This record gives sequence, C-alpha cells and structure tokens, in this order.
Amino acid sequence: MNEKRREPARWIFSSELRECNNTITEGEGDYRKEYFVTPGGSVGRRVLFCGKLMAKNEDGDMTKLTVADPTAAFYVTYFSKEFNQDVKNDISKVNVEDEIIVMGRTSYYRTEEGKMYVNINPESVRKIDEDSSNYWISRTAFLLQRRILAIKEIRNNPEATVESLMGKGFTEDEATGAIESAKIYPSYDIQRLEQIALSVSVARPSGEAMKLKDDILAFIQKNDPIGGATYDEIVREFKNRGASNEDIDESLNVLGLDGEIFEAGKRKFKTA
Repeated sequence: MNEKRREPARWIFSSELRECNNTITEGEGDYRKEYFVTPGGSVGRRVLFCGKLMAKNEDGDMTKLTVADPTAAFYVTYFSKEFNQDVKNDISKVNVEDEIIVMGRTSYYRTEEGKMYVNINPESVRKIDEDSSNYWISRTAFLLQRRILAIKEIRNNPEATVESLMGKGFTEDEATGAIESAKIYPSYDIQRLEQIALSVSVARPSGEAMKLKDDILAFIQKNDPIGGATYDEIVREFKNRGASNEDIDESLNVLGLDGEIFEAGKRKFKTA
C-alpha cells in the first residue's frame, strides 16, 4: 500500500495571504478539501512562516497568537485537544518579542459582505534565531518572484499550459498555481506583490550575499555564450570559494529581483 503523502506547507508572506479572497474545493462531505488560491499563484491548505510574536492571549482552551512578518501579521488560533498537546507545549515555550516559525493549516471565515479572513491552526511553533528568519524571508521572496514570473508568462500567452510553463523552467506546482491564479484574479495588479518581494528581499540580504552577487553575475556572464550557468555549476564554483548555500541563494534572489539575471531553462541562469 502506498503511504499517503502529506500536503506541502507553502512558504508565504502575510501580505500575499491577505490578498486571497477565493478558495477552491475538492471532494464532498468528509472528503471535502478547501484550498486557498492567492493572486501570487500559491495554492494549498498548509503554510509555513516566520515572524515576531506580537501578542499571545489565552482564554480557557483557546490561545491566540499574532505573528508579524516583514509585510503584515498572521493570526493563529490554537484550541487545546487531547491529540494536539505537543502544540500546547510548543506554545508555552514562546514569548512576546520572540522570533518564531509556525507551520499550520488554514481555515476561513467569510463576512456577510463577502470579505474572507484566513486563520492558521498551528501544527508546530518554535523559537528561531535571526539567521533562520532571514533565510526564510529571502527564500520566500524568491519563491514569490518565481510565481509572479509564471503568472506574467500566462498573461503574455493565455494559451500557456502546465507543460509549456514547465518547459520554461517552472515546477509543476508553480505552473499549476499560476494557471489557477490567472483564472481567479485576471485583473489583479501583480506589481503589488512584486513590490513586496523586492522590499523584503533587497532590504535584508546578508553582507556576504551582497559581496558575492557581483562575482556570481560575472560567472553567469562568462557562461552566457554556452547557454548560461546551471544552479549546480554556480553552487559548485562558489562553495569552492568558501560561500554558503544560503548566501548563494540569496545573491541569486537579489540579482533576479534587480533584473540582472533570469532563468533561461530549468535551474539555468543567463544575464538579462
């Protein structure tokens, strides 16, 4: 018997999730599943995010957390049950002003006016350090930018398919999410999310990543005549120079958001 695969937790900024006002459903009755669909092409039922714990309020079996990432706040509600005491233990270990990481499942509340609010039901909560938080911010901005590029491809070519987008280097998840988002939010101003990705990723790169980016750009330029440089080639070259994977990823992210490089194929980079 095949083991049931757990749904992935989407790395997402609060501002993007707040822009979500639609969901899609699969199945019926006990088998019904409801997925958020954001204008930035993220589709799922679970999220993973980092931020500063701004408030922690307990009321009987319910605990509410407000967690602020660099863009806005997430609202987390925990109900104490027999089966989730590990989460209660997690929450007892974190305090206001701590930097924390939360993984959880989404639930939805809709007003009579049609406004939708997203709440997070936590599955795990733990304290993290600043480096881990910065890495989450950098990678989340990078993933958002890739989804935005996929949505732009669809707007330029409404006949685009999952297969054609994958042929341009996007993952199946990115392609599927972008197509779903383009259907639901055809007139959404995608520049709003571009500004979010740009502001959080460029404002907080590490010093090492900023020193590294010019060298990475030169390396990619050198390889342009032969089709560009693959991600593996870049990592191999710069790890030999003592760089970390995190700094390499962050440098590529900044170069991409600055418009200096683009992905010419699956995990292959060329200069713009």
